[in-house]
Amino acid sequence: MSSIAKLRLEAGIIEGAEILAIEETYRVQFTGKGAIWNEENLVLSSARQPYEARVFKSIDGAMSAIERIGLKTAVIDIT
Repeated sequence: MSSIAKLRLEAGIIEGAEILAIEETYRVQFTGKGAIWNEENLVLSSARQPYEARVFKSIDGAMSAIERIGLKTAVIDIT
């Protein structure tokens, strides 16, 4: 959820973000010392499905969500 991610960014828990390309869709994964939970990086989720990664159809959509949180840059991983 964007609001929780924004609070974690302001608290210094989240330091950055990565956009991951997975089968023609994109997901946002956070980086930083506190961005790991159960040995996995935290991902952006929606309020309706808080335990699943939010799926974006474009890099632009994922980057817009990152900018709304307050980050200005992201690493894009297309593998």
